[in-house]
Amino acid sequence: MQEDFAVIQEEKKVNLTPRELVYRYLPYFPWVIISVAVVLSLAYLKLRYSPVIYKVSGKLLVTSNSNYGGNGNEKFDDIFMMKSGNKINDEIEIIKSRTMASRVIKSLGMQTAVTNKGTIRSSLLHPQNLPFKINFLTIGDSARSFGFNLKLQPDHFLINEDTRKHFYNERVQFGSVLFQLNLNGSDISLFGSNEFAVLWHPLQNIASALSKTIGVALSNDFTNVLTIAYETENIVLGTDIVNSYMREYQFASLEDKREMAANTLMFIDRQLDTVKKDLGNAERGLQTFREKNKIFDPEQQSEIYFGDFADASKGLMAEQLQVKTIDYLSSYLTDKRNSDKIVPSLLGIEEPSLAQQVLEFNRMQLEKETLLKTTPAGNQLVKNLETGIQTLRGDMVENLRNVRSNHQLAIRQLNEKNSENNRIISTMPAREKQLLEVTRQRNLLQELFSFLMQKKLETSISSASTISNIKVLETGMVSGSPVSPNRRATYIMALLIGLGIPIGAIFLREYLNDKIKNKHDIQAITSVPVLGEIGHASDADTLVVTKNSRKFLAEQFRIIRSNFQYILPKVEKPVFLITSSFSGEGKSFISTNLGAVLALSGKKTIILEFDIRKPKIMKGLGLNQRNGITNFIVGSANINDVIYPVPESENLFVMPCGPVPPNPSEMLLSEKITELFRLLREKFDAIIIDTAPVGLVSDGITLGEYADAAIYIVRHNYTLKKQIHLVDDLYQHKKLPHLSIIINDVNISGGGYGGYYGYGGYYGYSNYGYGYGQGGNTYGSDYFEKEAPKKKKKWYQFGRR
Repeated sequence: MQEDFAVIQEEKKVNLTPRELVYRYLPYFPWVIISVAVVLSLAYLKLRYSPVIYKVSGKLLVTSNSNYGGNGNEKFDDIFMMKSGNKINDEIEIIKSRTMASRVIKSLGMQTAVTNKGTIRSSLLHPQNLPFKINFLTIGDSARSFGFNLKLQPDHFLINEDTRKHFYNERVQFGSVLFQLNLNGSDISLFGSNEFAVLWHPLQNIASALSKTIGVALSNDFTNVLTIAYETENIVLGTDIVNSYMREYQFASLEDKREMAANTLMFIDRQLDTVKKDLGNAERGLQTFREKNKIFDPEQQSEIYFGDFADASKGLMAEQLQVKTIDYLSSYLTDKRNSDKIVPSLLGIEEPSLAQQVLEFNRMQLEKETLLKTTPAGNQLVKNLETGIQTLRGDMVENLRNVRSNHQLAIRQLNEKNSENNRIISTMPAREKQLLEVTRQRNLLQELFSFLMQKKLETSISSASTISNIKVLETGMVSGSPVSPNRRATYIMALLIGLGIPIGAIFLREYLNDKIKNKHDIQAITSVPVLGEIGHASDADTLVVTKNSRKFLAEQFRIIRSNFQYILPKVEKPVFLITSSFSGEGKSFISTNLGAVLALSGKKTIILEFDIRKPKIMKGLGLNQRNGITNFIVGSANINDVIYPVPESENLFVMPCGPVPPNPSEMLLSEKITELFRLLREKFDAIIIDTAPVGLVSDGITLGEYADAAIYIVRHNYTLKKQIHLVDDLYQHKKLPHLSIIINDVNISGGGYGGYYGYGGYYGYSNYGYGYGQGGNTYGSDYFEKEAPKKKKKWYQFGRR
């Protein structure tokens, strides 16, 4: 029959149904609602008082460098008026450099930040929209930031918590800082409060911070359009910062071009000074010769005698100019003072390879200058550029030497031609010959002077008409919606956190739980059948099953009585042994009411108080302790002397334990026990044995041989799961007959019958080794003293079990 019932129970071992799952976690639902409400409220407060950040952006086009002066000298312009090989990534680094940030900060006066203090948060103010103007006269330590709070009144102001009054337009000493504060006529009432926080930063610090926050990127990979973006809570300030970046970038571009033009003009002016001096000397010499020799038309004489000679002289002059220019450039390149400067104009040197070298040299110098604005001198990129520049400088010097040799050869050839002309002229009178020489020197210098003046004019016009290669496409404009805080994302995250906290806590509690919560916990460990479940008894009375009782607990006991037929269908006078793991699991309560429910069915039933060490049956029935089982065993009373009827309970009797002996376990081995059960089977239709917990003592195992079925009491939310392994061991080794389980103290207010219930309790325990009566210093060791008190359930424990 044991095997048949096991098969029946095996069919009941199924997973939790959806309804059971709902009832299992339903008690926690209020906590989930509270958690979500609290976190959403915190999210609302965060959004309410967090500064709203907007994104301001503008676009500019970086075109290829070109000169719009219209002088037609493209080679000249390429060398001095553009940065060859414009790299867009270099331009991005220039914009994001601390140098550019410093220019923006100076233009907007951002070194001093002022915030208007509110009740919850402060608002950043635009430097040009303050109700006052603060002028720092002296700053003791300009390498460190400092700040203070101002409280403005109509005729004075206070600093920090100091109650001393300071007056406007007067110098105020604050630590090592001397400043002057002036009102600018703005209405202070228009601001959130009259309290302001002033914070001054060193230029390098705030420039470094700004350069890290400004965003510069290509609009797409196929254009040279750059997007400059800045995020701020002050829209006006953000717009001004973006516009200032674009404006200062344009100015910097123009400054580079004008610097190159200035270097060329400087070179031309030095050459003009020399030529002008020589030309003056030549003019004075010619004038002196005319006056002395009374020659008034030298040009006509030159036409007659020196036509061919004049052409040769012009060629010689041009070649000598080339050599002079080459000598200057060679000297410029070898001068260490010019090691970081660009090379000035070739000024007519028509050598393609040299022009290309000068173009590349200037490009590398400018690229190095750009890198040094954002990177240290020891950077590998800078070192590589310096190596390339030195190599190219040597190549240019060598190339100039070769070009100079070519021009020297041309000069020698022209000199030879002039020598021939001089030989012819030597046949002329000495006066005409001398006139030719003086005129030739004057014309040579005049041609050179005119050439330099022409180049100076062209360079000046080019510099004056130079425009930036940076074109603003879109000025700073704020984005349509704030970039921070993201309200939608914040609320979604708050909802997830609000759900995650209680759900995580629930699953953690479930994971750490080591007590029996429902019959599924039992069925997961053992195949011992669950005979029934008994709800929580809120009444103080032990006997809840009476003749006219219709309480839910009474009906549960009646259901268990009906289940007895599956355990002992053919036993007419059954003997039930009731035991548990340790004290406090409701064993005596179950024994009393099982006896009562059997008595109500018409069976003459007796309850035996065999829990000799800690009897509770008589006390629970409100009866005084009398002679009982121990008196019968020692022979001081007969069977009829120790049987007592239970008042107001027809067919229900009780046999108390009697005086507690010093050796209860040994007494149960007496032959009188066998005689006792023989006599009781003759007198009664059903016998309930309330025995000691088998997890603590061996009494239950000893009495098991007299029982037809054993019922193991498991208390909801009290019995440890590891104790069920003891039940399973008893079942597998058949140490107790027809073993089954009753779950006691199930709190049905937290869920459906057979579901997951809530109950609060208290107990103390240490490790327990189940040796069926071998346990000492174990869980439930208070069995021999008194039961641990229960903890009352608080109002906030409605989700606890």
